[in-house]
Formats: sequence, structure tokens, C-alpha cells
Amino acid sequence: GCWCCCCCAASKMGRHRTNQVLATLLALGCCGIQHCHYSKTVPAPSAFLRPPPMRVGTSRRLPVVAGLVRAEPQSGNTEKIAQDAPLAGMDQAVDEQLMRLKGLVDSDLGRSAGNLFGEERFESVKTSVLSIAFAVLPQAITAWLDPDRLTPRWEFQLDMLALDVLLFGLTYRYAVREGDDNPMQRLGVLSAFVLPRALFLVELPSECTPAPLSCGPPIGYFSWSMISQVVKQLFIGGVTLGAALYGLERAFAVGLIR
Repeated sequence: GCWCCCCCAASKMGRHRTNQVLATLLALGCCGIQHCHYSKTVPAPSAFLRPPPMRVGTSRRLPVVAGLVRAEPQSGNTEKIAQDAPLAGMDQAVDEQLMRLKGLVDSDLGRSAGNLFGEERFESVKTSVLSIAFAVLPQAITAWLDPDRLTPRWEFQLDMLALDVLLFGLTYRYAVREGDDNPMQRLGVLSAFVLPRALFLVELPSECTPAPLSCGPPIGYFSWSMISQVVKQLFIGGVTLGAALYGLERAFAVGLIR
């Protein structure tokens, strides 16, 4: 019935070549429709847009992109991975001390201090104290190993580094919130404090000439002495602020800082 109707419609379109082509296409379309009518039902378009399959070992569906960006270990291997971590013993010892400090903060004396400063200010005070506490030891070691120690410039740089650690702790707490699992964000906050400090402390040699700046080999803008100063300050600032970052991360983990 459908095929006959289509042929009749095609015959009425005339003998012009264009009409003949259209008639042929119409006939083929009708034939296809008739064939699909008696064939298996075509699945709905939504069937082709199913969510990605569940990952083995998990109880929830994960987007494909998320699985490529961050590999999540299976729940059964979590304890083994934690035991194999290079700083697992150090993390445990630090967490025990921080838990004791958390008990003190949660006591009546700690609540009184929180009411005195205000909740948000008290969190900032805890962040500042912990940042300085974790940075003291590496700062003292790197300062004692500095060949330019016991000079006025050396003492001034240590004081400014302590201030840098204090500001870093406050900024880090506001920049990295609970639920942020992006390691590049943490590295970005650390680099924003370490790299400018290292560049600002560079002393230009007397042979530098301005417009354009030229200080000698190897690249003109930076001489070997300037590069060595940058490397030295990157190491001092990276070790000190990295220790403060480590302490803050452990404090976040145990709930001492929010």
C-alpha cells in the first residue's frame, strides 16, 4: 500500500529530469520507511547517551575524564598505600601531637580563647602559630648553613622570611578550602611566595649595564652569580615554606584548623 502510493505520487511529478530525480528519491524513502515499519524497533536516542560504566571496586559512577585526571585507588588497597608512603611514620607522629593540641583547643580554655578572639580570628591565630612552628626548624638549619650568616643582611632576611611564613599560612588557609583536591593549586600558592622572594633578593653585580639590562654570561640578563643567588634563595624559601605547608595540611587532616 505504502509503495503503491509513493509510486503514484512519483508518476504525477512529471517527466522533467529534476522531477524524475525527486521521484526516485521519494520512492526510495518510502521503501525504507516500509522496511523499517516491519523491522525491529529502533532504540531511542537516549539509549546511545548512557552514563559511563561503573568502575570496578567503587560504588558510584565516575566520569571518564575524572578517571583520567585523577586515579583513585580501590578501597581495599587504601591501607596498604598509606603504609607504603615514604612519610607515613612521620605523618603519624605529627598527627598524634596535633591531636593533643586539638584536645587543648577543644577544652574550656580553648573555647574561652575562641570566644575572646572570635571564631574566624581564632582560626587565623592557630594557622599563624602552626605555620611558624613548623617552619622554625628548617629555617634555623638553612640559616646556620648559609655562608653569609651572622651579618646584618642575613638577620634581616631571616626576619622577613618569618613574616613571609606568617602571611603564607594565612593566605594558604583562605586559598585552599575543604574539598579542594587539586595539587596544582597548592603548588601555585607555594610558588607565589617562594619565587618572587628569591628574585627580589638577587644582588646585581657591578658590571651590569641598563637599557637593555646586561649582566654577562650565560644569558646576559642573568649572570652566573645571579643564577646562583636565585637557586640559593629558592632552596631556603622552598624548604621553609614547604615545611609550613606540610604542617598546615596535617592540621587540616586532623581537624585542628578549618
